[in-house]
Parts: sequence; C-alpha cells; structure tokens
Amino acid sequence: METTRKLGVIADDFTGASDAASFLLKGGSRVIMCNEIPKEFDEDFDALVIALKIRSVSPKEAIRQVEEALIFLTKMGCNSFYYKYCSTFDSTPKGNIGVVMDYLVEKLHVSYSVLCPSLPVNGRIVENGYLYVNGVLLDQSPMKDHPLNPMWDSFIPNLMKPQSKYVCEVLRYNQMDEGNLEKLEKKNKGVPFYIIPDYKTDTDGKNIAALFEHLPLLSGGSGLLEYLSPKSQKEIVSHENSSVKKPIILCGSCSKATKEQVQFFKEKGGCTISIDSKKLLEKTLSSKAIFETVQKQNKPVLVYSNAIEQDMNQLKMNPDFYQASKAMESFMSELSVLAYESGFDRIVVAGGETSGAVIKALGFKSFYIEKNIDPGVPVLRPLDSPKNTVILKSGNFGSRDFFIKAIQ
Repeated sequence: METTRKLGVIADDFTGASDAASFLLKGGSRVIMCNEIPKEFDEDFDALVIALKIRSVSPKEAIRQVEEALIFLTKMGCNSFYYKYCSTFDSTPKGNIGVVMDYLVEKLHVSYSVLCPSLPVNGRIVENGYLYVNGVLLDQSPMKDHPLNPMWDSFIPNLMKPQSKYVCEVLRYNQMDEGNLEKLEKKNKGVPFYIIPDYKTDTDGKNIAALFEHLPLLSGGSGLLEYLSPKSQKEIVSHENSSVKKPIILCGSCSKATKEQVQFFKEKGGCTISIDSKKLLEKTLSSKAIFETVQKQNKPVLVYSNAIEQDMNQLKMNPDFYQASKAMESFMSELSVLAYESGFDRIVVAGGETSGAVIKALGFKSFYIEKNIDPGVPVLRPLDSPKNTVILKSGNFGSRDFFIKAIQ
C-alpha cells in the first residue's frame, strides 16, 4: 500500500516561509504555515511549513531550532523534508545553510542531497554552480550590499566551503540522469555530498524534481517546491472573505525592488508616511502619534523607513545602524498591533526582519495559505483570526505595483 506523502518544510525566516507556502499552494497542496512550533495541532495538510528565524543567528542556535522543527514535523506525519533558504543564498563565512544541511543529512541518514537556490520567475538562476540575479552574478548584483548578509561570491561551492564539512558536486543540465548520480556516489565512497544542478528554467525545475524527489531531504529556494508539492487528495478550501476594508502597509525593507514599489505607490496617489529612525532612537517619535495620523486618512496608508531614500553603504558605516534597524522593527510591530486592535483587516509588511517582528507582536501562530499576490507572496489567514489577513513580502520580491495589488 502506497504511503501518503506529507512534506515538511523548514524555512530560515518568515518571508521565506510564506514564499515557500505560496509555491506549494500553486503546486496543488493544502498548505499550513506555522511561525513557531505549536503546542497543539490537529489541522489536516499536505505540506506543513515551519517559519524559523535563523538566517543571522549563531550556528548552534540554528541547529537547536531546526532540531525542534524536525521533531515536530516528524511527529505530524511528514515523511519528506525540505530546507528552504533565501534564493540569494547566504555568503556569511559562519553562515547557517551548510551547518543546517550537514545536520539534516546526518539526522535523516541520506547519502546526498541537493542545493537549489534558483527561482527563475524572480530572476534567480544557477548555471555551472554559479548563482545569478537578473542575469548578473550574485556578488556583482545589488545583493552584495545586503545590510546583514552581504554577498561576497557567486560560486555556491565557495559559499558552502566554510560552512559545511561535505563537498559540493556541480551537475550540468545535460548530466541529469541516474548514471551520473551513480558515478558521484562511487566517487564520494559513502561520504555525504551535495549536488548543485543547473536550474535556469521551469523545465529544469521539473527535471530536478523528477530525478531527486525520492530523496527524503532536498533544499533550496521556493521555486522547486511547486514541482515537489504533494498533490492534494481533498478539495482546497478557501477561507477568504469578500473584500479588504481597512488595509495598512508597513515597510522596513530598503531593497531596490521595494524602493521602486514605494515610488510607484506614491506616483499613483497613494498616501505615505516616512519614518526617521534617528527620531526613533531619540524617542521623539511614537507609534501612537503616527497611528493617529494613519487613522485620519480616508485611504490606505504606506508607512516606510526613510532609510530607503538613503545610501545604504553610508548608513551601514553609522555606529547606530544596528540599533536604528531594531528600533524601526519595534516601531513597525507596535503599529501593526495598534492597527489590528483598531479593526484593520489586512496588514501588508515588506522586509524579512520587519515581517518577523510584526508577526511576533501580533501573536499569530499558524496560517491558512490563500491566493498569491505575486510569485512568492501569498495572502496568509490566521487560523485563530480568519477575518484578518497578513501579507509578508521579502524585500526583493514583487512587481512595481505590488502594494496596490496587495490592498485591493
């Protein structure tokens, strides 16, 4: 008798988790996302996504959280697993992708696994082991200036070397067959290893899924999950209500994509409020005062960090940069709570760190996954507050008109 396949996904941050969930939904799965390990859980699912916050923590702390997630997912009946990390990888020499994958490979007793950070629909592809963003090598793209994870190399084996004890093998598009896999296993003589396949198109993704879906552990960005998603045997029920009545947008991201989205929102007559992090540090600006301004408007408001209007390289040299970033996250999370308590029924958040702070402040634990606004950005509906919706956008995701689509 064939065992029902249930997929457990461990994501390294909140926006990455919702990104993963969106592609699982697109692939035909009933998906539930949790932003912490639930004490009680009896929901039916095809794929269960656990959102951790381990991209920038110590390797020891990352392993602790991943171990808890793996135990929970196994207890819930998951029999295949996926580690979801950013499609622009993580270049920090002491980063966690290699450390976490080594742990999972050993814990699940797999002889090899794959690293697939590609997401072609959003311009992330891998060719001959190199990661490209919109046709530009990763370390030459705007990602090189990421405030927390600056990208110093584009060759994935080089990025993995200081993080992992195991070797990486590059597999070209014309080598995707069982024969070459057998050769790699013989070459590595029983020692675990990682395969980095070419992944430039959706067809590549389908071929990778077909070749490797038998493995109990795979990893990468969200794109591959569409082709790995267990097909639901039951109807996918929508919990969506008729319309969004009171939305608010909270933007802590300073990415190039988000900057263009904020500008487009302004050009289309959207109401915006710029927040100066210096005033937050000086405690001369309060969330309550800004929220009073928000409530006085007769249309949706976008509240954003003024860092988006400044030179990020200059900002990072400021000794107060980290404290200012944390102050902005706290400010946005306070605003989200004020909005929720005042009846705002859709909270849109841009930026991974900001999203994490907001979700923690709101106290929502688990979500139904609804329709996608843009690739990788779904509507999340809290299980314990189904009249409300949350949208978490990774800084680099979404079309120019994303904010307008998100509040409609």
